[in-house]
Amino acid sequence: MDYSLLFYGSDELAKQIGKSSGETDIKYYHTKRGDSEITILYPFKFPERIQPLINSASVSEKALVEIQSLDKFVGELLLVLDYYGINDVGVISDDTTFSTVQKITRGMNFKLSKVEKNMGSIYDFLDKFPEPSKFNKTMIFVDQAFPVKGVGTVVLGFVMGGTVKKHQQLKSYPNGKIAEVRSIQIMDVDRESAVPYSRVGLALKGVEVDDVMKGTILSEDQDIELVDSLELNIKISQSVKIQPRAGEKIQVNFAFNNVNAVISDFDNGKILVDVDKKIAKIEGIVYSITDLNISPRILGAGIIGNNY
Repeated sequence: MDYSLLFYGSDELAKQIGKSSGETDIKYYHTKRGDSEITILYPFKFPERIQPLINSASVSEKALVEIQSLDKFVGELLLVLDYYGINDVGVISDDTTFSTVQKITRGMNFKLSKVEKNMGSIYDFLDKFPEPSKFNKTMIFVDQAFPVKGVGTVVLGFVMGGTVKKHQQLKSYPNGKIAEVRSIQIMDVDRESAVPYSRVGLALKGVEVDDVMKGTILSEDQDIELVDSLELNIKISQSVKIQPRAGEKIQVNFAFNNVNAVISDFDNGKILVDVDKKIAKIEGIVYSITDLNISPRILGAGIIGNNY
């Protein structure tokens, strides 16, 4: 199986672990372990900006973090991992720091592994594969889209559920247009299909680049609702002292989307937010809430329904 890994640490270590395969506000690396492709997402703009970290977390199943000293930004990192359900975390640090991380994450449901700063130990961690995707239907989160001469519209993204296949019909959200998958590539190799959490390149028929820009969700589900108000069952860490307030301007973050919003109600573990554009309402997706003017910048996260 393929999977994706959130990495936090140094450029030098990231380059040792995998081969560079592109850069936006996230640096992408790939490494092959047996028959599996592992995509490594390095949100190098963090801690200056928290959105690349959140976007990386939204498509990752595991995390490998190199911690040289503990500060508020490591705290934000741990909150993001917890909110997005990334519980399998490898920590590269000295023994004292690792022990402290164990103490401060008690109650966060992490499965922490002490990883030495050598490739043998790192590969041992990488070779322990995560649980399969929780989404049954085919769904892709798009993080890049561009035209290719002689091919047409191409997107890069992550398969989050189901299996994407050649000639499959997928609906683009929030645009609503139907795209046909003309071809599939993983690491420049043509494939007939791709499974969750593969990072894929898809050549699409029936849509233009503007129809499937970053933040688009491609799904075989033709009936996903688009809403401008979202009620979430929200989780807020005990370490976050500032509570959301009605009337507060925030961002809602999900699937490479960072959308401006206002809190209209917050009560009894539920939050109602009004977003400034139509967004997809999908059960199982984590929607996080951020306020870029406070610390920590991530206030909490929630899902639709009661299974968080």
